[in-house]
Amino acid sequence: MACQPDKTPENQVDFDRTVFLQSYADDFIRPAYQSLKEELVELSNAISNRKEAQAQWKEVYFAFLKVTPYNFGPAEEDVLVKSLTEEIATFPVDITLIQEKIQKNNFQFEDFRRDSRGLLTLEYLLFNDEAWNLNGREEYAQKCLEDILERVSEVDSRWENYKNEFILNDGTSAGSSTSALYNEFVKSFEGLKNFKIGLPLGLRPGQTSAVQSNVEARFSGYSLDFAKQHFETLVSIWNGSPQKGFKAYLNSVEGGEALILSAEEQIQAVQGAFQACDSSDFSESNLDQNPNLIILHTELQKLTRFFKSDMSSLLGIAITYSSGDGD
Repeated sequence: MACQPDKTPENQVDFDRTVFLQSYADDFIRPAYQSLKEELVELSNAISNRKEAQAQWKEVYFAFLKVTPYNFGPAEEDVLVKSLTEEIATFPVDITLIQEKIQKNNFQFEDFRRDSRGLLTLEYLLFNDEAWNLNGREEYAQKCLEDILERVSEVDSRWENYKNEFILNDGTSAGSSTSALYNEFVKSFEGLKNFKIGLPLGLRPGQTSAVQSNVEARFSGYSLDFAKQHFETLVSIWNGSPQKGFKAYLNSVEGGEALILSAEEQIQAVQGAFQACDSSDFSESNLDQNPNLIILHTELQKLTRFFKSDMSSLLGIAITYSSGDGD
């Protein structure tokens, strides 16, 4: 059941949410999409050289992780098209299907099989030796990359017109920009905790053991690097620009300063847990009951309360997506 916030705080001092939203649009969202688009173009130029393509793919994925919390507005689900993150970063990929499509010269990327396209399909094609040697691999990789670039460019282009609407829709009710930004921030945090750490570890409801195929970026070995980047992206959103971000917003309400202190103490605990991890922790031989990753998951779970229920209550912003955390 979704968390229910208190009514809009009566003790809130003046806080300009228009400036708040403009700062996120100008300082975070637009630059992140533009950077991702530029990195994708660089990858397109390097796709034939394996070493160069691998290095550039890593830069692309780092750039992608800086846009993944902004899965609203132009990037949100629209009828048959899923959100941008789902369309270009579904994992695990279906290796058998990818190989079949390559053999048949099937470059259909508008279907529901998102596990045969996107950034993690490119990872498989670039980092797996068997995939690299497949006849037709390069053409499939190029077509896959073109599809990703087209989708990202479309979202980036639509943000040019959506930006003013985003800034002016400065309420806190469901459907407002403040609500969309906050909900996707929390949803992205829970995606990191539940699906990038918890699911491969076998900690989700109904699981009995670790599943290495559920590890993000398992072919490249960058799983830990990317999980760290995902978290640091969320921390940057939490911080925002000076006097204009979520922390400044919280400082405008009673209890906000105490929440900031508690949350930042736990953020440091999560960062410490990340530092204690090693990239080999995500390997098949080390994943099951891995103590470092279990501690990391526990520290992330402790942070959920501050980012989710407490922050929602203090700011008077409802959690509008379906949540299975039970808090």
